[in-house]
Amino acid sequence: MTTRLVPIALACALALLGSGTALAADSTGGDSVNFNEHVAKIMHERCASCHRPGQSAPFSLLSYEDAAKRAQLIRAVTGTRYMPPWHAEPDYGKFKGERRISDQEVATLAAWADAGAPQGPGSAPAPPDFPDGWLLGKPHLVLTMEEPFTVPADGPDIYRNFPTRVPTVEDKWVQAIQFRPQARSVVHHSLFRLDTSGKAREFDALDETPGYKGMSGVIPGKRSLSGWAVGGQARVFPKDAPLLLPAASDFLFESHFHPSGKQESELSSIALYFADRPASRSQISFQLPPRYGRGAGIDIAPGDPSFTIGESWTLPAAIELHSVTPHAHYIGKEFKSWAELPDGSEVPLIWVKDWDFAWQDMYVYEEPVVLPAGATIHSRITYDNSAENPRNPSNPPKRVRWGQGSEDEMGSIIYRALSADEGDAEAIRQSYSVINKRHGQQAVEFFRAIRAEKRANP
Repeated sequence: MTTRLVPIALACALALLGSGTALAADSTGGDSVNFNEHVAKIMHERCASCHRPGQSAPFSLLSYEDAAKRAQLIRAVTGTRYMPPWHAEPDYGKFKGERRISDQEVATLAAWADAGAPQGPGSAPAPPDFPDGWLLGKPHLVLTMEEPFTVPADGPDIYRNFPTRVPTVEDKWVQAIQFRPQARSVVHHSLFRLDTSGKAREFDALDETPGYKGMSGVIPGKRSLSGWAVGGQARVFPKDAPLLLPAASDFLFESHFHPSGKQESELSSIALYFADRPASRSQISFQLPPRYGRGAGIDIAPGDPSFTIGESWTLPAAIELHSVTPHAHYIGKEFKSWAELPDGSEVPLIWVKDWDFAWQDMYVYEEPVVLPAGATIHSRITYDNSAENPRNPSNPPKRVRWGQGSEDEMGSIIYRALSADEGDAEAIRQSYSVINKRHGQQAVEFFRAIRAEKRANP
């Protein structure tokens, strides 16, 4: 059996981020399209947020020299829609910061590459000004792992937790975050927690290497502060519902590393942006299926091109839905979510037809989607474990079950919402907890059956 992993560096190439409309080439001949007059604007508006020094992309595209030597690569990845990294279908939910490049922009880039990537007359417009290297500008606070951690060249996936002291002397409220890994090729994801008990630092002290292993340990009162997965960008929380950052707590990077074949040193950082005032409303976060699909019976036979899981939940009270985040691993293929209203009509929430493990965005709605009491939210996730799936990491395909490793599978759509009436928030959480507990029991039964199968067929 051989392994066919999708290279993260290529997936990061041309992380076209931003918005705006560039001059199209539809009214000019191919040899009149040039960098200074036509292409620079596209590079600056679509590429520069990531393709500049100190950002996630592996090379800069700020100058003519940077772009010209990669003209054919730019042509290829935009022409196939591999880039920009935006996978939500149009007209199935309206999201902020859409990175879908226009047909005219694609045509401009193709014509420029075909013409030999000419520089053109005059000077190119100046690149945008990005203060301090962070997408949202200068942060109020940057937290960094206290020591670097060495990820070996090979071996099993690593789950490790790194406590970092929060230096504030009073509680703060976090409105937005941006995570920045140092060794992007090995960081699969990182969850962010807050510990006020001191337990995480005790666990760290018992381990000779930086951090401590496992899935964070038993920590009473641990708080969540969102997370990051491969391809994620900055995250902004609803205006009235920033998240609490307790003073003098320990911030936890709960990180999952996947060795890349090369020894790497990781020193994660996170930028925090504070709100002007405390939260007046509380966030409600839920997953369908719950627990990243742990109880959804994920057991995918080799060659199966359309294994599907799903879940539905009927709301006991009205909510304002602010964002959705699909999550799966390599052989995830399609995500679809919609809400069925009490009158039988449907509201589209998100549809990703061609999932890419390398780009796991949180999709934030342009305006909150208001769903009334009695609306049913549906989620459906499909996997392709066939040899025809170019993102399948195994050749030939192998049996895939639920697991935390990169080549295992999981699957869920994560929703962030506010209750329309803050007084209903607890009732909504209690309603969701019924589904969550059911999936917990299903997970116990699922893994009990797997253990029994292994005993019967050692």
